[in-house]
Amino acid sequence: MSPSDHSLPRPTVPPAPAPAAGRDTSGNAVAAPALAALAGAAVLLLPVLDPLSGAAPWALPLVAAGTGAAAGLALFRGWAAHRRPAGPVQQRLAPTTPPTASPLAEQGNAQARSAADAARIAALEEALHEMRLRMSAALRAQQMAAMDARAELACTIVHDLNNALGAVAGYADFLAADLPADSPQADYAERILKAVQRARPEFRRLVTAARMEPAAVVQERAGKVLDEAAALLRTASATPACLAVRLDPAAPDPLCDAGMLARTLAGLVAEIVLATGAGTDLRFCLRSGSSGLPGGPPCGGSHREAAGGDPDSREGEDAAGAGWHVRRLLQPREGLHTLFELRVNGAPLADDLLFALVDPLLSVRTRYRRGQPAREDGDWPTALSTARRHDGGLSLLTHPVEGAAIRLYIPAVSPPRPEPAPAAPVPPLRQRKAPVLQVLVVEADPASGDRFQTGLERQGFEVSVCDDLRDALDVVAEEPGFFDAVVIGPGLSALPAGMALAGRIKELRSDLPCVLYGGEAPCGPADLVLPTPVDLPRLARGVAALAAGGPDRARAGGERG
Repeated sequence: MSPSDHSLPRPTVPPAPAPAAGRDTSGNAVAAPALAALAGAAVLLLPVLDPLSGAAPWALPLVAAGTGAAAGLALFRGWAAHRRPAGPVQQRLAPTTPPTASPLAEQGNAQARSAADAARIAALEEALHEMRLRMSAALRAQQMAAMDARAELACTIVHDLNNALGAVAGYADFLAADLPADSPQADYAERILKAVQRARPEFRRLVTAARMEPAAVVQERAGKVLDEAAALLRTASATPACLAVRLDPAAPDPLCDAGMLARTLAGLVAEIVLATGAGTDLRFCLRSGSSGLPGGPPCGGSHREAAGGDPDSREGEDAAGAGWHVRRLLQPREGLHTLFELRVNGAPLADDLLFALVDPLLSVRTRYRRGQPAREDGDWPTALSTARRHDGGLSLLTHPVEGAAIRLYIPAVSPPRPEPAPAAPVPPLRQRKAPVLQVLVVEADPASGDRFQTGLERQGFEVSVCDDLRDALDVVAEEPGFFDAVVIGPGLSALPAGMALAGRIKELRSDLPCVLYGGEAPCGPADLVLPTPVDLPRLARGVAALAAGGPDRARAGGERG
């Protein structure tokens, strides 16, 4: 079957009329050369032409040659006529006029082309959306890895410096005790001790700020978070002169720790007031909305904001088109979020101030430089740590004229439930913190000592590490009432020197609990003996029980591990 059998039928077109010379290929194509050949022979053979040959001998050969050439040309034309395709083939090869399509057919073709174009556009949009999702996830992963690396580096530096400060404080204490009280050298030693005592709490704050444990989240109302933040600001030491609170009724319910989120928002306002001064003409607006909707009503802004200059949740071209510069410190995941925004109208805030407000490590440094003590109910959580602990996002927006905005994206549930009437805000009760237990760890291996220190600090203890038995005994001898427990690591517990150290410590202070490793029951001067390998949570429970209720309670706490 030829390809033409599958083609569309074409209208019949009559063949073009053949030229006169090619209409009778069987007659004229043969007769013409034959007659020309006979004429040439007659010219050469007829005797009547002898007088002509005598008069002009070149005439007869010229005539014969001409007739022969005519005969050859006629024979060639006849052969070419037999080789030319005939009738139906000529019709098939001849150019045909395309059929004229009907209006209905043209409309159907146009609709088919439009449907194909729409399908291609939809496929391209889907591919572009998937590419944006991959890029967003990759950016978030990079940002979280950078945060983890900074936190790990900060904890490592703090641990090393804490060990060094322990040695500095011990020797400075020796100097202060040995030197005359009114001597300049004793005054220098006292200053060293005060500097160490001032720096050590900041180290603990730095380590606490670097930790990013997930928050315990539940479904809450966005209005409840704003009410708690406003109530906290009314009782804070640094209160703003102008604060407006806006709640979008369509805001979804966030999955959050309401207390942590409210303290974060209130802390941002309080820290800005403290950094810029109480007399600064700044207007604050605290609002909540949905991250998939426009930004809602302006927070006491200008006519330009009401006309559309306020940056909305589409931070890309909308904010950039209005002159806002967007910094995404933590890219939010794909999905529905509740947007909590703090808008600062007025003079634009400096970049170093903004980053010190939201970054946990920079915030600790700023408070230390100000000499700002820790609050009784804990420091204000920073925006970046709160966003990370809620698995959300954080962006900073700045404008050269309009001010700045800090945006927290908290994962939300959908659809929003009906919001009840707002209750009177009740400020959270301030809980009294339990005293921090001081633990002395004696371990010859520095790496093992660091593991003890890290594990016990995560359980809420303050830890000092000594890698030499004599140094540990000197520290206890100089300050027998400072430590609440002594832990002798497994590397020293198995040696007679470890048991001797426990005995010497008991001689200096009989009620100081001692923990050894390497057995199942207390022996000698030890109050608690734990088996190896080291179980840090079990050790923490045993130390806490020793400090609270004695050896029997400590053994019960250790057996639960």
